[in-house]
Amino acid sequence: MSSNLSIKQLETFRAVMRSGSVSVAARSLCRSQPAISSMISNLENKLGFDLFERNKGRLIPRPEAYFLLEETEAVLERLTRSTQLMAEVKNISRGNLRIACMPAAALFFMPHMIADFVKDKPNVNISMMMRSSSIVHDWVASQQYDIGYCEHPKERSSLNVEPIELEAVCAVHQDHPLAKLPLITPLDLDGVPLACIYAQHPISTQLENIFDAIEAKYNVRFELQNYISAFEFVEQQLCCCICDPISAASYNFYKSGQGKVIFKPFSPKMKFMHAIITPAHKPLSMLAKAFAENIQTGVQLFIEKEIK
Repeated sequence: MSSNLSIKQLETFRAVMRSGSVSVAARSLCRSQPAISSMISNLENKLGFDLFERNKGRLIPRPEAYFLLEETEAVLERLTRSTQLMAEVKNISRGNLRIACMPAAALFFMPHMIADFVKDKPNVNISMMMRSSSIVHDWVASQQYDIGYCEHPKERSSLNVEPIELEAVCAVHQDHPLAKLPLITPLDLDGVPLACIYAQHPISTQLENIFDAIEAKYNVRFELQNYISAFEFVEQQLCCCICDPISAASYNFYKSGQGKVIFKPFSPKMKFMHAIITPAHKPLSMLAKAFAENIQTGVQLFIEKEIK
């Protein structure tokens, strides 16, 4: 088939073949009979052979016409399907989204966000992988993933960064004496066994400095990779834990508000610096952009809903 054939020519040819009549095809296409006849003649000229035999004003299809009809049906059906698909893309109801996520958000928060986002989008496919923040930084920077949720990265030209500041809370057992306090300070936790992120993490260094500043004992009993694991020790009344509010909200979400761990404000205020990151050198799809915006608003809503 010549690359010079137009969609309009193919649509006209199909209408003539389906109706068996130039006049009927003209009415269905809202065009004049001479215009239809001219379109068919131009199509034959471009192909270099006749598609119809003319007999007393009637067009009788030749075998070649039936072969072209089969090809035409396939081309126009594909064009219709492509138009429908792109309309779905425009409406953010079709596409693929790759998300890389730090452990604190990957277990409950991010699946909750994804489920809410795709519940009315059956043709959106999601790939989500959980890795440490440093790996999330590298994956998104190298454009392997569309969106990352992670600890705030160091400045790098390959990443666009939307910062998210979250205030630390203190996890205590509901029967612990500290549970009666409106907020918890390092002085309240002087010598109290704690579950903390591994010692090399900046948050642990920051916490140790806060305790040292008021000469309170920073008593780390459990050193862990994430705060979700710490809550089991808090439930067993083995320790307390100063943690990020996403982990706290995830615990309440998982326990449906029936867990034995409660979360109190911590003073002085301590920030957990998280971020939504995207590749700096690759434009975001409309789908990825919409989901990233959902995360920005969804973080605080998730925390406020789950931590009363």
